Amino acid sequence: MNNMEEMNRRIESGEFGSPPDFNKINEAWADLLETEMSKQGRKANYTGITGMWKQNGKVAFSGRVSEEIIIPAGTKILAFHNEPEEGSRQPDIRLVTVTYED
Repeated sequence: MNNMEEMNRRIESGEFGSPPDFNKINEAWADLLETEMSKQGRKANYTGITGMWKQNGKVAFSGRVSEEIIIPAGTKILAFHNEPEEGSRQPDIRLVTVTYED
């Protein structure tokens, strides 16, 4: 049952009064959405793809991977902005994939 069906079931059962108290319904939606949002990012696994360095010219950043990687369709990719120390070889950006455990 999806969230909308669940909320409709709760309203029809009279959980929020008759006629329904919209403030209670709004509070229930807020609780439901907060629960759903807390599931996002639960048990996230971050897998590094590569570091990237700023370049001058037509290419903004460059980098390379050290081993073969396969990124499935629909995978979330994040670019973490670093602030490398002057003169260091630290990358300006780190690319990672994010997967979630169920």
